[in-house]
Amino acid sequence: MTASIIIPHRNSSKTLPRTLESLDKAAKGMDVEMILIEDVDGRGPSWARNRGLEKARGEFVFFVDADDTVEQEFLRRPIAELNRTGADLCFFTYNSGPELNRYVLKTNEEVRSAYLPAFFGYSFNDVKRWNQGGDLMLLKELGQVWRLAYRREFLEKHKIRFDENMTLFEDAAFISNCVAFASSSVSIPDKLYSYTPSPEGNLASGLDSRRHWEYKIASKRFRVRLDEATGGKIWRYCEASIVFSALEMLRLGKKAGLSRKERAAGFAEYLSDEKVRDAIRAFPVSWLRHPLVALGVSYLRMKI
Repeated sequence: MTASIIIPHRNSSKTLPRTLESLDKAAKGMDVEMILIEDVDGRGPSWARNRGLEKARGEFVFFVDADDTVEQEFLRRPIAELNRTGADLCFFTYNSGPELNRYVLKTNEEVRSAYLPAFFGYSFNDVKRWNQGGDLMLLKELGQVWRLAYRREFLEKHKIRFDENMTLFEDAAFISNCVAFASSSVSIPDKLYSYTPSPEGNLASGLDSRRHWEYKIASKRFRVRLDEATGGKIWRYCEASIVFSALEMLRLGKKAGLSRKERAAGFAEYLSDEKVRDAIRAFPVSWLRHPLVALGVSYLRMKI
């Protein structure tokens, strides 16, 4: 089988037929399976996509959301490039997405250097640029799993799955996991996906909630775990994010409705990791440009 297309859905009866119609056109004449996973109990897209990966049998894997559509070459163009280059991943773009160049990255170090700054978090270099008046988000890109095609053998070899404890920004975590291990990748400029933003979507409904607080802790665990799996080679790409999350937790717990005991326990766990404490100590503060952040970091340093 050439490709597996994994489509999680919940409460999407009005948009799903349109999605499937566009996929039927893209898959015409190809040996493709469409794997629909209904999230009846609201366990989240990570759970649904993992169930889809368990069922997948295609050589290549694609993800599609049930309120979006795809272009006619959505499958053929990335598959052709993956076959031509032998790469593990193929990046492409989408309506209103970033302009991409056509290039091949031939080593894991090249792949990490190119994409971890976009998806894995903020580094101290990002903060230093910010402290000098630059844009903190200069290197960031929208982390959505449907903007890539994946070689399934690669996903299975490295046991790459979605972290089901992360219900916010889980796509960026999955892509970061892929980038951390990919031996090569290819990028093409084609706009192959039509993304439909939803104001009531997963992200909008999760901010400043208990789920947001839990995400902060889950994302820290994920980053520590992934850094350990790569021999400590990628922590530098997310050190600043670790500190920013700790600062955000200072205000988030009470707003999210957590009890004082829950806030204290979660914050204690977050600060218990030596890597987190080292990042707080080394964070490059700027009292001149960002005094509130500097004040918050100073408070964290007293806590550790």
